[in-house]
Amino acid sequence: MTQKREIQTEIDNNRLMTRLSVGGGTAALILLVLTLVLRSFRGGDVFYLAALPYALALLFSAAAMIYGILGTSAALEEEEKKLLAKRAESRALDVEEDVRFTAGRSFANYRRFAPYAVTVLAALLTGTMIYFYRADLAGRTVSAMKGAAIHSALIAAVMMLLSVFAGAFFVGQSRSRGFRWLRPVGAWLIAAFAVMLVATATAICFSNNLKSIDHTAAVVMLWIFAVLGAEFIVNFVIEFYRPRTLQESRPIFESQLLALFTEPGGIMRNIASALDYQFGFKVSGTWIYSFLEKSFFPTILVWALLLWGFTMVHEIGPSEVGVKETLGCVVSKELPPGIYWSLPAPFGTVRHFSTTELQQLTLGETHSPQKNAAAEAPDDGHGHSKPAPADDKNKPTRVVTWTTAHGADDDNFIVAVPDEVGKTARDNEAASISFVRMSVPVQFRIKPNGVMDYAYRNVNPRKTLRLAGQQVLTEYLASCSMQEVMSTHRHAAEKEVRERIQRAADQLHLGVEIVSVTITDAHPPVGEEGFEVAAAFQNIIGAMESRMTEILKAEAYMAQQKPESIAAASERIAAARSYSYSTRTVAAAEAERFRTQLNTYLVMPEMFKLRTYLDFLEKDCGSMRKFIVSSDLGSEILQFNLEVKERLDLVDTDITKLTYN
Repeated sequence: MTQKREIQTEIDNNRLMTRLSVGGGTAALILLVLTLVLRSFRGGDVFYLAALPYALALLFSAAAMIYGILGTSAALEEEEKKLLAKRAESRALDVEEDVRFTAGRSFANYRRFAPYAVTVLAALLTGTMIYFYRADLAGRTVSAMKGAAIHSALIAAVMMLLSVFAGAFFVGQSRSRGFRWLRPVGAWLIAAFAVMLVATATAICFSNNLKSIDHTAAVVMLWIFAVLGAEFIVNFVIEFYRPRTLQESRPIFESQLLALFTEPGGIMRNIASALDYQFGFKVSGTWIYSFLEKSFFPTILVWALLLWGFTMVHEIGPSEVGVKETLGCVVSKELPPGIYWSLPAPFGTVRHFSTTELQQLTLGETHSPQKNAAAEAPDDGHGHSKPAPADDKNKPTRVVTWTTAHGADDDNFIVAVPDEVGKTARDNEAASISFVRMSVPVQFRIKPNGVMDYAYRNVNPRKTLRLAGQQVLTEYLASCSMQEVMSTHRHAAEKEVRERIQRAADQLHLGVEIVSVTITDAHPPVGEEGFEVAAAFQNIIGAMESRMTEILKAEAYMAQQKPESIAAASERIAAARSYSYSTRTVAAAEAERFRTQLNTYLVMPEMFKLRTYLDFLEKDCGSMRKFIVSSDLGSEILQFNLEVKERLDLVDTDITKLTYN
């Protein structure tokens, strides 16, 4: 009789578990659909993250429903086997081995293998959704919340209450024997409650103009879900090495990290239960665990107090000026570099501001989202802006042309267009204007004597400076020619704009010094209507660059040819002077020689003639053959060859000198 009641109780429990899992899955499905639908209308980033715990709750509800259905079939089969055993109608019938009774084996196989499959599915589902969440959050830095934020807070609060009531019910029901598979459903519904609680708080902050909190909270919760998703993989691995005991089997897809917060009782108790289950013996009964349980919270408290005490120590670095606050009031200002003490946070602090660090903001359009985010990063309250992310050296720089659409539609500035030559504007005639897009980085630093103005005169001095610079730039460009700003008068425009922004900053008591204003980009607007204008301007600038290129080439040719021409002229002048000098000198020498010869001739004419004749024969006729003709010999001619023969022959041999042996 007792055995029959146990079987009937098991049948009732499994049927109840089936109904509860169907109800939990239906609730999770409805909340999941509402999260996905409402997110496109009003929900923010944190609100959208609730889809992950709802999806996991739906998956675990389906697993629990199948568990209940198979458990019910197995219990009914066991009851039928008991009835057949009592009747004993035929001994040939072996009720333990009858092929008709397969529900028990199916249920046993499901309890054995299904947890592994469900864990893998949960890990894949978590990883996939985290991937898409991360891709959605990485592309921006502000919340995606739309519409009235207070309505989003109300919707998130209603879904938060539904989630916590359903989650608490399933967690409480799972403490009964046979309902353990409902615990993951309740745990993830409570996790969805936590997400909706944060979504409610961030929506309220958004309505109070704190718009960055929603995005930041979404990033933090995304990392928490990543840790919980990694737990599925860890549980899948360590389940193979866990000792098997008679204790009720815990499904491996049940999160032990969530159990620390969803289970009633102390955290140490939940940790002890997890350790006892994992190691297969009562770890919580050992003296080591007892010692850790007694000293854990006191140690944490001591460390927390120490860390809190460290907030009393502040360091003001070189080139920084500090301001000491106590209970929100300034008690010391313009503190020099050094170590200072204050009340622990949040009762006291020392704010420090760098007076040498250059900060930058950009007026107009920016081409790189990362650089734009770094340039427009809000002040951290200490005069420092967030550093720009490191550029990837292997990634090529993106080239932006005038004819390629970039920037926002509100980046246009109005500039004047000069009237045509000879045209007189009438009083009622509209002025000619045009639009130009510009990118103007402004670098500034905090003045040493302007720290108090920078810190306390304005809530957001960077934003105030940016708006003032935008106004100054708009006013200046409205009085300038478009062609001048885009080409020849950039440096003058930069100087004038810097001086005007400095005057505006001084009038607003921002306490900053404008170091430089640089016009890095100036071009006509680009869009579906302005494409032809941009292309025409690009052609004009190209023609101007070609003209300047030709001018520079001509100047280079002139710079090369002019020195060469000067050198050639100098060389010819020097040669002419040398020729003139040598000619005059030789002529003077010839004249002097002639006078000397004349004087000699006049003294001894015959001797001069003979000497001249002999010099002629010696010098001018030295290489010629000479013939001496005597006037007495008549026709007889004697020829003397006074040359030395290079080679002798037999005729020239002197036979008198020959000797014989």
